[in-house]
Amino acid sequence: MTRLRRLTAALLASTLLLAGCGLPDRTDPKYVGPAADPKPAQDRAQDPPRPDGASSLLDLVSRYLMTSVGGNITSTDDPSAVSETQTRMKTFMTEQAAAQWPPRPQMPLIVVQVALTKADDVGTNKSRVTANFVAVGQFDRVGRLGPPQLDKPVWSEDFEGEEVDGQLRLTKVPSHMLLSVAGLKEWYQPQPIYFWESGVDTPKLVPDLRYMPRVLPASKRVSEVMTWLTTGPSPWLNEVVASVSPDIQTKDDPTVGPDKRVTVNLSSKAAGKSPEDLRKLSRQIRWSLDGHPPVELSFENAKDTTNASDGYENDNAAVGEVDQEKFVVDSNAEVRPVDMPADGPPELFAPGPFNTGVVSATINRLHTKAALVRKVAPNSTGRQLYVSVPGATADPKYVVVSDIPATATLSRPTWIDRPAQRFLIADGTRLWAVTPPAKAGEAAKAEVVPGANDQAITNVTAFSVAPDGRRIALIVGNKAMIAVLRIENGRLSLGEQHLVSTSLGDNQAIGWITETTLAIGGRPNPANSLFSEGSYSLISTSIDGTGEMPLPLLKPTVTGAYTVSQLSARTNDPTDSLQQVLVLFEANQVARVVFADDTPDIKMTNDSPKPGASATQAPKPPLSPFYAD
Repeated sequence: MTRLRRLTAALLASTLLLAGCGLPDRTDPKYVGPAADPKPAQDRAQDPPRPDGASSLLDLVSRYLMTSVGGNITSTDDPSAVSETQTRMKTFMTEQAAAQWPPRPQMPLIVVQVALTKADDVGTNKSRVTANFVAVGQFDRVGRLGPPQLDKPVWSEDFEGEEVDGQLRLTKVPSHMLLSVAGLKEWYQPQPIYFWESGVDTPKLVPDLRYMPRVLPASKRVSEVMTWLTTGPSPWLNEVVASVSPDIQTKDDPTVGPDKRVTVNLSSKAAGKSPEDLRKLSRQIRWSLDGHPPVELSFENAKDTTNASDGYENDNAAVGEVDQEKFVVDSNAEVRPVDMPADGPPELFAPGPFNTGVVSATINRLHTKAALVRKVAPNSTGRQLYVSVPGATADPKYVVVSDIPATATLSRPTWIDRPAQRFLIADGTRLWAVTPPAKAGEAAKAEVVPGANDQAITNVTAFSVAPDGRRIALIVGNKAMIAVLRIENGRLSLGEQHLVSTSLGDNQAIGWITETTLAIGGRPNPANSLFSEGSYSLISTSIDGTGEMPLPLLKPTVTGAYTVSQLSARTNDPTDSLQQVLVLFEANQVARVVFADDTPDIKMTNDSPKPGASATQAPKPPLSPFYAD
């Protein structure tokens, strides 16, 4: 819980600063949330937990379930095993217990959610703690956290301990090498590494989530990253990214200068690569290092000044000003900006025959592409998709997408720029890709986006595409999933779907807060499943299903009575040290925004009731909030 307390303090400080500024309703709160890591990696190795001084058996067991940090990597001093970590774990045990553990030398490091009961006395100077474990994931040797390979992912075991020379030591421990979720948060740095996308003319870098143990010094962390890069991407990303050339082999440890500049020494094989390939490699390494320090390459210890990593920002589609322009569907069933500009709404959202009966909508950041989901008739549950006509300044500004049948379950549409410019929409069963007309008089074209091996995808109700355009998060059958977004001959398809576990009652809405962090909303979780504060219906979590936290963090119970049905998130710029939680959502038929300790209704400027409405009749709350795509 130490990390949670630090993060809460940071959030509270941010909230207090905002409260004293007299911010108008139209300004987004700078809510620093779980997207940011409050304890960045340091230049020196950090000392892992030790047993000495433990005040109780509960304290000792909590430390023990953290000291396994680093047990997933090959030790730099003993490349044959994880013996360094296991030796440290044995210091928590009595001599007899240590002699019997571990049961085998090669053991996976398993991350567990753990609940410890109060210690019971079982004899003179002896006590027992019962641990209830839920397996969250299993580390591999290159920093990936995958599904746990256990016969029983939920189980209970006892820890027993006794005093030895005035210090508590363990006499009984589980046979697995375990790391608590608290230990994961405290002792591992979430660290994406990056691979160049494949199959496109102008590739960008795509992140692959890994975890760096904080017990490694700076130069060893760079070595670890180089091992991860040369080993290759995670299997689920293989279809859309390129592996590092086998000619890229490191020689000796990298060096980290006083100015944080990193020099990676390569073997002579790499010297034969083209200058452009080497520059791309240096930028790829720079993106993959914590803090993105400048990177230089050398060959057999001879520096090459032509491969500098300058200009690395242009290689990541997530970099850029975080546009916080917000839109809603107002009480007149028209789509409009939350904060109406003095010169009026964007032309595509101007009042007119198409901006009526709107249920949900999207617009790109340049205001040149838009789509509307409209009611088929005023009192109908049927919905129809309309997309904008290029260059239209007078009606008709939109054409109906007749390829997609009218249905009550159309999701909010989304505009994507890559890997190909399209609108995407789900109809409650299938995911569709819509190519808008190229000019007036043409029809829009829509086709179903198939899944892996060209198989049909069913029960898709919501989705969100990452800024790189090669990864998509989906709600499929009320479960959160991630998959790659492939393109071949201009046609989009999905790779194999991977579950993102959450504690919610079900999952209904999803969006990207950072490149590797999702906001997910739905029905409230069963009370007290993870946090003692109670029930909640909106969370943030890593794409591997770890690090779940309720939103808003300072007051998680604020969403306990909500059912979150729609969500729009703005993805943070990964080069910005101030990471924000930017989430708009609809719950219980009200549009809301996430703040540090609340989820206030979205207040609009210049809202007016429908013509003919009573002067005393308040406008209905706005619905379907969204950021510009």
